Amino acid sequence: MNDVDIEEFRKMVAQLNSLYNEMASISKKNPDKAVSAFKVKYANMVLEQATKVLGESSPDLGFTHFDLDDLPTSSDVVLIISQFVECAEKIRCENIEKSFDGWYWRNDSEITHIITNPPKGVR
Repeated sequence: MNDVDIEEFRKMVAQLNSLYNEMASISKKNPDKAVSAFKVKYANMVLEQATKVLGESSPDLGFTHFDLDDLPTSSDVVLIISQFVECAEKIRCENIEKSFDGWYWRNDSEITHIITNPPKGVR
């Protein structure tokens, strides 16, 4: 990954996480309620970008987008988004490195100045 790829990836992850958190909150209250068409359109845009950024590392779900004519439930959206979140975390973990003062993104083979969180499960 180069610096441009890293920034594009970070933006995509921020959008995925925001969407996941919002949909998970809705799903806890009403897991079987249909999602609004507006939210489905937004979810489709985020998933399209995530698929582009993740490339071959995208989840292999046989899924391209949510159908606006048959609106998914909030729990369906959470299920799909969570798969993309986990694939993104896998890629992030493969492209970060611990330095003496924290975790940083790696630009191809060298550590950048771009700080990040440790991998999930690592303290």
